[in-house]
Amino acid sequence: MVANKRSITETIDSSVEVNLEVLGAKLEYLLFKGPPPQPLTMALVAKAISGVLIESYEGVEVLDREVATEVGQDRVKRATRDGYVGRLRQRLISLRGNIEADFGSAAVAHLGMAGETPSNPDQLITHSRNVVEQMAAGLSDFPPTLPDLEPLDLAARAEGITRDVAHLERAIAALNKDLRETQDAQNKRNLATERWNKHYSPVASIVENLFRLAEMPAHAERVRPTNRRRAGLPEPVDAENALGVDQVYEEEVVLDV
Repeated sequence: MVANKRSITETIDSSVEVNLEVLGAKLEYLLFKGPPPQPLTMALVAKAISGVLIESYEGVEVLDREVATEVGQDRVKRATRDGYVGRLRQRLISLRGNIEADFGSAAVAHLGMAGETPSNPDQLITHSRNVVEQMAAGLSDFPPTLPDLEPLDLAARAEGITRDVAHLERAIAALNKDLRETQDAQNKRNLATERWNKHYSPVASIVENLFRLAEMPAHAERVRPTNRRRAGLPEPVDAENALGVDQVYEEEVVLDV
């Protein structure tokens, strides 16, 4: 049994010894972003280890706020786009009613307006352009149902449709730009979340075992990794006021596995 413990001990020690230079360089960069401060104490090392997780979380927090901001901007841009969709549809529906009343359903069909007016923005733009193109040819082949009424100003109506199409296109472009920015922010947040997930278990395990090595078991139990924490869900103890941490040493803290 003693011999077995010796081999286990030597495996750990030799792994550290063989990789000392590379391990040291990587840890110095991770913990201190370069050479460690002098004089270096174990207290500074412990704080630097927990600081790795703090830095990871702060990255997630900043990007989460950025995503929330982008989503809010998307909502505004989407509302603007939908407003122009509604306005353009109403203009076309009104025109269709006027055409049908003045020239009959055949004229409506001639302009390509017989079916339902699209509500999809891209389809609505295509539909509107087709209508304007047909309007350019006029309605001379369709005698008015009431000749004594003042004829519709098709040119002015076409100009209004064209103007609304331009507004809608700009609104769509602005929304699409914002959606791309939102997706980019979400991708960055996902990467930051992955970084926190990658750092959580090692940092928590190291801090837990530093407390155990220092014979501070209650503190060790307080911070040890659990399945809930790995999933990003807090344990009850995580919600406690940080001022209560100093009293943990004498108290038993029970966490789920």
